[in-house]
Amino acid sequence: MRVSQAPQIPAEPSARERDPLALDYLRKRLELWQGRLKLQDWTISIVMSPQSGLRAGTVGNVHWDADKKTAVIRVLDASEYHLPFRATLRDMEFTVVHELIHLELASLPRSEASRRTEEFAVNHVADALLELDRAELK
Repeated sequence: MRVSQAPQIPAEPSARERDPLALDYLRKRLELWQGRLKLQDWTISIVMSPQSGLRAGTVGNVHWDADKKTAVIRVLDASEYHLPFRATLRDMEFTVVHELIHLELASLPRSEASRRTEEFAVNHVADALLELDRAELK
């Protein structure tokens, strides 16, 4: 029998409860995804951010120091999502996986011209990984 690694998610927490519950959920999922993507030698933290702290049109980003193997993933505050809580967590987890894939690709040459192609590829890989993960949990 397989035991689910996904933390239990409350149905609809209050607006005040959303951010701490989401951060706890994401930290647990980060540990899982770091292992799957072989990024255990990195120290990665998640920080909730208001939309004003992110680039327009985005819900997250990652900043890293390759020499120190440290990274900070910023994710839009759960309280700023206008979705049911479960859908919010799914989108936030997508953002974390998306940013981890960028981290995995950090050693490759990058240019402004390749940015759109990289985003397209990263989105598709993140979708595929999460689809497999969610199929496993069923």
